[in-house]
Amino acid sequence: MRKTRITVITMAMSAVFFLTNCKKQTDSTNQNQDLNNSGTQINAVNPLAVLFNGDATNGSSSVWKEINVEQEGSVTTVNDETGTLCWNFLKPIGSHRAEGHGAKNYQAAEGSDIYIGWTSKIYMPVSLKTEAIFQWKAYPTSKASANHPLMLRTLNGKLELQHFDESHTATVPWSIALATGTWQQFVIRMKVSKDPSVGFIEFWYNGVQQTFTNGNKRLKCRTLDSDFCDPKWGVYGGDTAKVTHVVKKIRIASTYADAAQ
Repeated sequence: MRKTRITVITMAMSAVFFLTNCKKQTDSTNQNQDLNNSGTQINAVNPLAVLFNGDATNGSSSVWKEINVEQEGSVTTVNDETGTLCWNFLKPIGSHRAEGHGAKNYQAAEGSDIYIGWTSKIYMPVSLKTEAIFQWKAYPTSKASANHPLMLRTLNGKLELQHFDESHTATVPWSIALATGTWQQFVIRMKVSKDPSVGFIEFWYNGVQQTFTNGNKRLKCRTLDSDFCDPKWGVYGGDTAKVTHVVKKIRIASTYADAAQ
């Protein structure tokens, strides 16, 4: 009887030891899965898809690296019909520019795959030529060759997307009849690269992916110039008329859904 009791106790202790050891091995395995090869713990939560939020409610000092205005131009805020606070770029007659240079605390680098989205409404004479209502601008300018690889401008009643190559030669891969006084939504997907065989853009207008003049929905091109490129919104050029450009829901994101607010 005593021998049987000892055997039962021994078996129970062995079971406890086995279960405890299994738990330690499981915990160790889970811990190792949370570490990368360098021993740094990996965050199991995916990073936020929104890389830059340019809403006017965040304030000018949190959105713009600087404000670029000339003559009597201004960059202020205004509420839209739904009460959403928007950026209001005003370029009076005789003024050359009213732009916001973004994106504060964000910098796209070689190899970045990003989506830049915004919604805007522009008030201007349909026939007016502007140099840009959006720029993907290279800095420092003194080292730039393309200067602004991408620009969205108005010309002869059209809204044109321009691409500038390394020799600053412009092409127009997309255009549409200019619509004024109505909200328009834009999303540009961009693979950021100085190599034209690596870089590319895709473009959505009012939620519909557009086909470029090459017959494709993707345009392979050089999208990075100088040391880096930054987005700019507002009005550049069109000195002979007053232009008001209202912009809201500015986003730079790693997915289309997060850019197309």
